[in-house]
Amino acid sequence: MRNATSFGRQASTYAKGRPGYPAELYNWIAANSPDTEKVWDVGTGNGQAAHALADRFAEVHATDISEDQIAAARPHPNINYTVAPAQASGLTDHWADAVTVATAVHWFADVAFWEEVKRVSKPDALFCAWTYQLPRSTAEVERDFLTPLLALIDPYWAEGNRLCMRGYSADNLNCPFPTLDIPAFDAGADWTAEQLADFAQSWSAHLRAREDGQAETLQTLRDKLLSEYAGQTLPISLPLSLLAVCVK
Repeated sequence: MRNATSFGRQASTYAKGRPGYPAELYNWIAANSPDTEKVWDVGTGNGQAAHALADRFAEVHATDISEDQIAAARPHPNINYTVAPAQASGLTDHWADAVTVATAVHWFADVAFWEEVKRVSKPDALFCAWTYQLPRSTAEVERDFLTPLLALIDPYWAEGNRLCMRGYSADNLNCPFPTLDIPAFDAGADWTAEQLADFAQSWSAHLRAREDGQAETLQTLRDKLLSEYAGQTLPISLPLSLLAVCVK
């Protein structure tokens, strides 16, 4: 995964800035898995999704290719964290009732990955992957922060990021399994200006832009947001794009 290095360098920023996913999503995953004994969480990052899954599954095996991300992950008695590529989990055959991927599958959805999903999964296991779409807010927040920020960092998005923006589908993720219908979910809420700024700073394109000489301009945008919207709550819409399949 080419972005593993940048994710490692961003580990603490990622842990601080990434919002959670709605409880309704995890409830749907548990309800639609053939059992809730074992789940493999791929590309777990700081373990955010793994923790929510641990409330619903007896055992979570959480893997990530980045040693720094795994080092930053919060421990939990039901979670086993392992540094491993998505194509080689280290799990035994037919181990998982469900396989989940939170905002990561676009980096490694190749033939070898889907073969590993099939090998690790029990018959008719659930696979569910999801990713954030770009945030939306009020016209004022869009004008003052999101629109100029996104224009500035647009050249720095990797192809995997652009796949996220187009939305997940079986076709663009090379998925060979039959898809399932899934409800719409939104990870937005009322945020502080600092939460929005931290989320933006966790993006890999933001990091690349900073490293390419745009740090001062990006800091100015952040400072303006924090100054003008101090003490306010900002309504944020953060729709999720999802792919759910039955592993055959």
